[in-house]
Amino acid sequence: MRAPFCFLQTWQSYHDYATITSNKHKTGKKAIEQFRYFHSRFPHLDIEHLIEYYAVFGGLEKDISLQFNDTIESSIQNNILKRYDFLETKIMPPLTRQSESRRMLRAVAVSDGKTINVFRRASLSRSLGHGTYHALQQAGVLYKELSRETAPSPLLHKKRSERRYSIQSKIKFIFPFQRFWYTFIEPFGKEIEAGHYENFYQEFRLNFDRYVSFTFEELSNALIKEIFERDDPVSEKGNYWDRHNEFDLLARTKARRLIVGECKWKGHKICKSLVSKLKSKCEKSGLDPDYLALFSKSGFSKELKNSKDPSILCYDLKDFEKAVMAKQY
Repeated sequence: MRAPFCFLQTWQSYHDYATITSNKHKTGKKAIEQFRYFHSRFPHLDIEHLIEYYAVFGGLEKDISLQFNDTIESSIQNNILKRYDFLETKIMPPLTRQSESRRMLRAVAVSDGKTINVFRRASLSRSLGHGTYHALQQAGVLYKELSRETAPSPLLHKKRSERRYSIQSKIKFIFPFQRFWYTFIEPFGKEIEAGHYENFYQEFRLNFDRYVSFTFEELSNALIKEIFERDDPVSEKGNYWDRHNEFDLLARTKARRLIVGECKWKGHKICKSLVSKLKSKCEKSGLDPDYLALFSKSGFSKELKNSKDPSILCYDLKDFEKAVMAKQY
């Protein structure tokens, strides 16, 4: 199998590839292909560590060395912190060193990604924000996930808050490493460059699990596409958000079956109360799912495992392992 592009090659190669990668986001192919390639580079990692390492190094595959006994912290120190100047000046696109770009990229990393919220957090006007986004999109750093919310009838706009509401796209990073850089590295750049890593590690240890949960959502969306591919292929998938709620996963199959999902990267099992919460959210958002899909790092309670409800689908790390090991789930 031909290896997919890894952005630690020449900047021009990365720029050319970014257009292809952005298009793959629309078809749902990119995440699972990149994740499988990451596994092929580091087959010694078990599935939990594979997801964690991918959330950090995805996009750097060809230029990192992960030793068998290294912890993730030592791997980050050897491959990123000690090479900060090289990565910052030679690998990250030149455009990202401009003030407006830095502010936008940091805002995308730490916000909910909604366009107006990103502009506001980055202190950019709408015109400057859109211009900065389009430049970063062309540079192969960002892409937009369009909202799938149905526009309400004007007759429903009775309250002032409803009149102010507008449907928004979300801005996201193309590669996991880019998001890691602007979440944990860029804020402490001067300290890291000087060899002082204490504040980075403090932030990393405090927020890493929450950070990985976003990557777990992306991989869960890729997994559901793989699972349904043979019998009823998924025609659309991704996060879903509206004026009432946000959902980790909402997918539709070609037979118009609706799948709504929740993803939990936590150290405890998912219990049945999550199903009730998810059903309540669906009702408020006017969704009538055929399936509720639950994805868990730490498995499920006995009650959920023994459930006879065919509309509740439970996937744990073993399912991700099967998917990454096979071309077809």
